Amino acid sequence: MKKIEEITSELQALKEEKYHLLKLINHDIRSPFNRIFALLQLFELDSDELTPQQEEYMNSMYLSILSGLEMIQNLRDMREIDAGNILISNDSIHLPEILKNAIRSFSKQMELKKIDVKIVSVADEVEIVSDGYYLQRVVENVLSNAIKFSKPGKEVLINAKCADSACLIEITDFGEGIKQNEAHMLFQKFKKLSSFATGGEGSLGLGLHNARSIITMMNGNIIRNENVSQGTSFVISIPTNPAILLAP
Repeated sequence: MKKIEEITSELQALKEEKYHLLKLINHDIRSPFNRIFALLQLFELDSDELTPQQEEYMNSMYLSILSGLEMIQNLRDMREIDAGNILISNDSIHLPEILKNAIRSFSKQMELKKIDVKIVSVADEVEIVSDGYYLQRVVENVLSNAIKFSKPGKEVLINAKCADSACLIEITDFGEGIKQNEAHMLFQKFKKLSSFATGGEGSLGLGLHNARSIITMMNGNIIRNENVSQGTSFVISIPTNPAILLAP
């Protein structure tokens, strides 16, 4: 019978093996996706005229590649979360710029699916103390789902409101929404709902799990707004940390 020390050692070895495997996926598998994406762009530039069917194939390839890159990024985030490597900084950040950067990261998907992401409300000069990189990652994870499950031609709306102690960032899409009997699976690791991405994009069921894990480390939260009549809406709350701003 194995001793507790042996079992603990084996578990640690398995944990390290998983960490290095995910690191390998992030570095080595990402490269072929990037090369294929670059080749597609070159092919598109060199082609004077594509038939509608060829354009459809090109769009599907683009969405598949971008989806694959996103899944690799989510695996990377999960790896860092599980390993306790997420270090949250407190810097003065410009909230509108964080939202605009998050939107820009999906510019190709928005173009291909003809989806318009609009910031409907945010003060131009809102600056808060938080971690800009990880706040953007949280917004990107929620925004990714909104774009993924929206039908072509639809809108996705971002509404940000800040008070003295916190900012609320609401992201709303007008897709088919979340089935009530599946709502309990939200934010769980590797849990995928029955809804299908409208462009055939893939999913690992990690986006919302990672978003909640990271925002919790930032002393914030993310919840589903159940008071919407159509589509899906998530509200990200993040403290503005005014005490840190005033600290010497």
